[in-house]
Amino acid sequence: MWGDPELLASGLAFSLPLLLILLAHELGHYLWCRHYRLPATAPLFLPAPFGFGTLGAFIRIRAPLRDRRQLLDVGAGGPIAGFVVLLPFLIYGIAHSRPAAIEPVAPAVANSLLYRPGSSLLMEIAVWLFHGPLPRGTVLDLHPFALAAWAGLLATSINLLPVGQLDGGHILYAAAGRRQRPVAVLLWILMAAAGSLWPGWWLLALLVLIFGLRHPPVLDESVQLDRRRRLVAWAALAILVLSFMPAPVEVVFLRI
Repeated sequence: MWGDPELLASGLAFSLPLLLILLAHELGHYLWCRHYRLPATAPLFLPAPFGFGTLGAFIRIRAPLRDRRQLLDVGAGGPIAGFVVLLPFLIYGIAHSRPAAIEPVAPAVANSLLYRPGSSLLMEIAVWLFHGPLPRGTVLDLHPFALAAWAGLLATSINLLPVGQLDGGHILYAAAGRRQRPVAVLLWILMAAAGSLWPGWWLLALLVLIFGLRHPPVLDESVQLDRRRRLVAWAALAILVLSFMPAPVEVVFLRI
């Protein structure tokens, strides 16, 4: 790769935008922590020995949050910041992606696999705007920017799931208080059922179960969200709807 400038440029066109999207997400959390004078680490990236090379990024908050307004600001700040940063990469990437014809075959006669990135509502809208309805048997060969945005949308949607201590769990607890638990249980059941579409949901459901569905209480639960923060919570829900992928990765059998 290092001796092939074209391959290197293609790799950097994917990896640098993805790192920027993940960094923006964690900076959204970190800057709100600084605003509230909460001790927190700088954003840290988790390397992965497979796939895209990273398991994402995180910060560690070293103090309990005071009230639900503070929890909403810190919890929603990350996914909203990451979503804003990925939008231009998604738009440019989809606009410069190329339709490609494929002919799926039965697994018994296939000699090749295509791991096709799943699609979200936002990606479907962008594809329709720039390429119109794709003919049957046609997929979009994603530009590296679009692939980075896809990975950012996947990370955003998973973080916004309203269970446990994911960002969505923080937002739901900030908006609903202790009523968060029954909603989280229902969402966990749906997540486990979604494993029939993509096995990764089973792994995520197991991790959520290990770390706990119940959100820990804030120090002062009497503080209610104001109108601005309620709108932020609704905006986070809209981002989840736009970015969610029922099957983040689809396997297509081909014969080449």
